This record gives sequence, structure tokens and C-alpha cells, in this order.
Amino acid sequence: MSILSFEAEQELTQSVLNRVDKLVEARVEQSRLFPYVQQAELLKELNISTTYLAKLRAHGLKQVILEDGDRTVWYKKSQLESLMDSLAE
Repeated sequence: MSILSFEAEQELTQSVLNRVDKLVEARVEQSRLFPYVQQAELLKELNISTTYLAKLRAHGLKQVILEDGDRTVWYKKSQLESLMDSLAE
């Protein structure tokens, strides 16, 4: 015995599936939105020190500073991945 009619159950199921699809699409889109990461986020994400980051820069990791006097430093995620791959070989 069901509390909902078959049609209501189907409608509810479809509504939930649509909502999950939208959430998954939003998460995927969010993950590929911006190919750069701020230095502070990078340090937290990789759990590395500024000293180690300086070593990565010495091995070729490039900083991106958008304008003169800007204190925010960015790094390109794909370049970091490539550098880490080459250092691992």
C-alpha cells in the first residue's frame, strides 16, 4: 500500500531526478569555470609551504599578477599539473 498515487510518485521521482541533474551540471560547470587558482588557495589545497612554492617557481611555475601593485598572485592549474608531472618522472 502506498501513500502516494502511482502518478504522484512518478511525478515526485521525476522532479527529484531533474533537481539532481541540475545540481550535477552546476558542480561540473563550477569545477571548470576558471583555470587559475589564487596562491593562498593553492597553499591550502596542496598543504605546502611558501618555501616549497618558491622551489616550484624556481623549476618554472609562473606567477600571474593582473596589475601593478596587486597583491593577489594566481597560478595556472594546468601548468602546475604539468610541472608536478615532469618533476615526478
